[in-house]
Amino acid sequence: MLTKILVPYDGSKYSVKALTRATELAHNLDSEILLISIVNMGYISPPGLLHSLIKSKEEKIAIKKWSKSVRKETEKMMKNAVKKCELRGITASFRIEEGDIASKILDFATKKKITLIIIGSHGLHGLGKLKTLGSVSRKISENAKCPVLIVR
Repeated sequence: MLTKILVPYDGSKYSVKALTRATELAHNLDSEILLISIVNMGYISPPGLLHSLIKSKEEKIAIKKWSKSVRKETEKMMKNAVKKCELRGITASFRIEEGDIASKILDFATKKKITLIIIGSHGLHGLGKLKTLGSVSRKISENAKCPVLIVR
């Protein structure tokens, strides 16, 4: 039975659509929804093995402040998403992770014994006008150990 539905959520229009579909299914199947958002800070660090030596103290402080701000905004977004679920009578919770998006989602799904993943076809980094599958949703669909529903 589909008792635990995972929704990777980043606030994009596709993740909002995925959450809407998840609430419809969860309501009908008496399932719980687990939301996950991944904060990926890797793209603001200089490339290469010596990146920690390249950054000045001021840059490290700025990155830390920015990271804290992003986490705070993400937490606010996730609490609002959980509230929407609860208003429909659905048990929901969220988790915020940091790192590679697809890997973190897959690891979380395995650890929590997720029975269905509902993911938007594109996230915040997707190109809306191209009707191709986003790289994260593609990796999830190829590597998940449970069924995956991709919402466009």
